[in-house]
Amino acid sequence: MFLLPFSIVSFIWYRTSTTSINDQIDLSAKNQLIQVQSIMSGNLSQLDLITKQMTYNPSLTEKMATHPYYATEMIKELQRYKIYSNLIEELYIYFYDQPNKLYSASGQMDFSTFIERRYDLFVFEEKGLRESLSTNVPLIYTVPKVSFDDSLGLMSYFVPLTSAEGSPYGTVMYTMKMLDIQRALEKAIDQESGKVLMLDKHYRLLAASTMDDIPEMMYRPLQVEALLKEESKKTSEGEFRISTVQDEDFGITYAALTNGSLALKDVKKTQLRSLTIVMFLLASGVVVVIFIGRRQYQPIHELEKLMEQQMGDASGDEELDSLDKIGNHVVTFLKQNKELHQEIKRQTPLAREQVLRKLLMGRFKDNQEIDLLLQAVNVKLYSHGYFVMLVDTKMVTTTTSIQNQEFLMSFLDDLSGENYQAYGSELLSSQAIALLVSLGKNSDPQKVVKEIVAKIVLENVVAPTVGVGGVVKELSAVNLSYIEGLAALEYHTISGLPNQILFFNDIKHTKKKETFSYPTEEQLKLRQSLQQGNYEIAEETIHELVQKGIKEQPTIAGMKLYSYYLLNSVVTSGVEIVGQDFFQEAEAAADFSNIFELEKELLAMSKRICCVVQKNPKNQESQLQKDIFSYMDAHYTSQEFSLEQVAEEFDVSVSYLSRFIKKESGVTFSKYVQDRRLEKIKRDLIETGAPIKDIITAAGYYDVSNYTRKFKTIVGMTPGQFREKNR
Repeated sequence: MFLLPFSIVSFIWYRTSTTSINDQIDLSAKNQLIQVQSIMSGNLSQLDLITKQMTYNPSLTEKMATHPYYATEMIKELQRYKIYSNLIEELYIYFYDQPNKLYSASGQMDFSTFIERRYDLFVFEEKGLRESLSTNVPLIYTVPKVSFDDSLGLMSYFVPLTSAEGSPYGTVMYTMKMLDIQRALEKAIDQESGKVLMLDKHYRLLAASTMDDIPEMMYRPLQVEALLKEESKKTSEGEFRISTVQDEDFGITYAALTNGSLALKDVKKTQLRSLTIVMFLLASGVVVVIFIGRRQYQPIHELEKLMEQQMGDASGDEELDSLDKIGNHVVTFLKQNKELHQEIKRQTPLAREQVLRKLLMGRFKDNQEIDLLLQAVNVKLYSHGYFVMLVDTKMVTTTTSIQNQEFLMSFLDDLSGENYQAYGSELLSSQAIALLVSLGKNSDPQKVVKEIVAKIVLENVVAPTVGVGGVVKELSAVNLSYIEGLAALEYHTISGLPNQILFFNDIKHTKKKETFSYPTEEQLKLRQSLQQGNYEIAEETIHELVQKGIKEQPTIAGMKLYSYYLLNSVVTSGVEIVGQDFFQEAEAAADFSNIFELEKELLAMSKRICCVVQKNPKNQESQLQKDIFSYMDAHYTSQEFSLEQVAEEFDVSVSYLSRFIKKESGVTFSKYVQDRRLEKIKRDLIETGAPIKDIITAAGYYDVSNYTRKFKTIVGMTPGQFREKNR
């Protein structure tokens, strides 16, 4: 188990190291080549300057060269110029009117003497030499030795002499000290792992840092040109890294060939040494691992028990060992929370909203899991009690401005006070904000609620309607308080009570004293538990309703009416959630003989309702989202189409709808409509032959000329040009 990850890590380390070293090799070679190019360019520029000075020296004219006396003065001047540059081995002046003569600091000589005696060790071709001496531009030329061995050739630099009128009348030929050039090239690279080459504009080899083991291909210009276009080249000696620098002024290419295999030898040695050490440690540690492993079973067993407590004992795990069971539990846990974890990773604020919403919906049952998730989304709560209060936002549609609506939503997102902390979550389907309130030690829930409402009134002017659930001791049970808060808010709506704050526990005190009455608070609690898909609370509430009926309905007729009241409560919610087919189950359940048979039927129907809700926990909001965007896609071409129209159609506030569209689509309402209209206009321009004016009008714009300018700004061309280009 250890060898595989080590091998992977070792491979990644090796690849990273080799890539890094190769990059360093390329960078170092590039920098060194730039330095060499700068040195050589400076030396050649100095030779150009010397040549220019010669044209103004009266002692270096053709007349002086042929004069019996003044020829001596010319030789002295050439000797003086010769010492100006360290690279000059010898310099020769060639005059066009003296085609067979060369003049140097040693005197004059003819071509045959120059080739056969002065440079008899080099392969000088007279025709090539004459062509080079007749050049109109500076030229670099290298002549090999007669015996083709690893020794250096002779590099010459030809610079034309020009008159004051700009016409050439001769050429200065500088022969170079190749050892000095080689030393400059040697500094650019480690001689053990590579070499530096100088090439002319035709990719012919001029000089090299060392002539040892230069590949034959470097003497073939076409192959050299192709080679320099690559980053590396594999040969029998290893893989060579290739770096180049161009000198456009003198037509010289400087190339560095670095043997990457030699450069990486230290890395390979380190890798081999590390592998040897690790293998030794692995072998010697087997006994230790076995010994320690036996002692580790107890913590693993404890971990297994903890996972079973959190996830339950999955069926089919009896034949698996402890580690496999833990693995299965972890996989199950990750699958159940995959959506949540993806949202947390993508955006913390959205993740916090999702965590709070799922907590309110009762999706989490383990307190340790809840604590970890709340910590991950930076939610900090007191631990002495929790309750949920529902703030009705329907009032903002008529009594407050859009700015106040926006402020209310952001104000309740994170609210704190003395000994309490509250976090809000917006419920689009219910048009309410759910506040999860945590209480500190000795906190009074009623005082906390009044303080929060007072803050809302102070900051937002308008006092909203608030429904408050009961206090629970654990976060895993907060769904009960949430359902009670929804029930209290719904009861306030249907009862028309004047007070703005209604606690669920106070509902029974608001009922009129009647001889025959139904338990409204439990009925609302049952309805909300079914809508939230919480079967445990629904089961508990049905049992309470049945027991209350047995105690409070002394007559058979009253019990019958009360039983149908219970059946109707469940059926109404079932039809809303499951659909009209639910009536068939209701008809079968109606044929009961006593309330205990009815209780079994009610539990079965409730279980089915909760299963439907749990399979699609975002059913209401998903359907609303689908309906809103379907409506927008069907009506965006209307010239009267507006955000207010959509809000009115779905009975939600403008600000609420604006935030919802931005959240679901990623763009504002106006940008969404603009993009949809632009897509339609483009499509109609390509697929139809209708007039442009009719296409723009049909998309929802009445000002054609104004939109034409806007279309050009967005697309970069007019509608007519777009049609012509894409048809």
